[in-house]
Amino acid sequence: MKKILLLLSLAFLIILPAFSQYQIITGGWVYDTETKSFKKNSGIYLVNGMFGTGKENVTNWDVKKLSEDDYILPGLIDLHAHYRVSFEGKAYDDTVAMPKIFLANGITSTFPAGEIEPEKMWDLQEKIDAGQIPGPRILHSGPYFGTAAPDWDPDISESAIRQRVDEWAKRGAYGFKAKGVTAEQLQVLIDQAHKHQLTVTGHLNSGYRNSINPQEAIAMGIDRVEHFLGGRLLVDSVDAYQSLKSMDPSDPRLDEIIQLYIENGVYFDATLATYGAIGMVDSPIFFDFAIENEYFTDFTLDIIKSKNTPSAFNELCALIYPVKQGTLKRYYEAGGLITVGTDRPLLLDNYLGAGIGGFFIHRELAAMVEIGIPAGEVIYLATQQNSEALGIADKAGSISPGKWADMMIIRGNPIEDINRTRSVHTVVKGGKFYSSHDLKNAAKGKLGPLVVEVPDEDQ
Repeated sequence: MKKILLLLSLAFLIILPAFSQYQIITGGWVYDTETKSFKKNSGIYLVNGMFGTGKENVTNWDVKKLSEDDYILPGLIDLHAHYRVSFEGKAYDDTVAMPKIFLANGITSTFPAGEIEPEKMWDLQEKIDAGQIPGPRILHSGPYFGTAAPDWDPDISESAIRQRVDEWAKRGAYGFKAKGVTAEQLQVLIDQAHKHQLTVTGHLNSGYRNSINPQEAIAMGIDRVEHFLGGRLLVDSVDAYQSLKSMDPSDPRLDEIIQLYIENGVYFDATLATYGAIGMVDSPIFFDFAIENEYFTDFTLDIIKSKNTPSAFNELCALIYPVKQGTLKRYYEAGGLITVGTDRPLLLDNYLGAGIGGFFIHRELAAMVEIGIPAGEVIYLATQQNSEALGIADKAGSISPGKWADMMIIRGNPIEDINRTRSVHTVVKGGKFYSSHDLKNAAKGKLGPLVVEVPDEDQ
């Protein structure tokens, strides 16, 4: 018998919910983005997949009543939502388990922040939009711009970069991500993306070996920055990770780069909790509340269980995590613009610690609260502010007439305890109701590669 490694790439269907065009949600409490608090729900109207006003000329409303313990939040938006799985040097975007896991956790919109297989992701989005399979909205980033893209040519011409932007903008991308570009290439990307009124974010570095420090990218006009604030405190004699581990979050010079972000209206996605997870930090934040091992294929779980010895990168991130906590706290207190993303690709060759992307957004929210950002504010960042950062505030981010009817329903007030966001039981996307429990069950045992045995050809 031969063993063949299979990368799961076909979406498994589950029974999709019935859809009523005209619905009223009564009872419970609803999050108000203006006050960043909850108020009694006087009635939420869903009309053809959008939030309505209640003034529509409709007589046959389908009424759904919630309990006093139900709390309604706008659908969460993950602005660093990887679908990527990699093993033995092969990488693919998972379209089987991850869409269900994201949606089950109240994430109704995802920005993939660089797609390994953009054509497959486009196909996934079309199937989701057509109601063939359940999943969040995929706010496409298209392929990476830089060496992170499998097809990237380091010597790519300016005209080819502009053509690449034009192609994906025409197809409907919501923005782009740079990783592994030169300064000249990034400037062209930003210029061409802005011609389409699309945003650019970047996984940048310290300036080490001709990489780009976020401070330089801000001068070019970048819209958002991932992971590292940058500035002079990231010395260019080593890469950003090595530089960050010894940085003092209380250094007065940090104010310089923070003010640069504020003055230029640049958003920062710290992806805070992922560094704690990679560093295997012992904290209640990283408690496995979902028994996430149940979602992996048996083959994948065996690989993960074999990772008993922490790598040098795991140890490095354990040192980085408290530094990132301190810098993000200062950035928030100074009034910096923050977005929320999870950054949890499943890299089985370089294990990044426990935590699956969809579930992980609840850890990210809790990590932000732990450093002193109020829970009501954190919810705002993951909904309304994320929508503004991506330029879709007219469509998403709040429970408001004319926007997508996207929301999540949980048990208990998350402002009193942010961990209550983990109790998602119902998710609404485009006016369709989904059981979080059913979505999770449909994803169990399907994340990651698997090995099957097939007969030898000579048998």
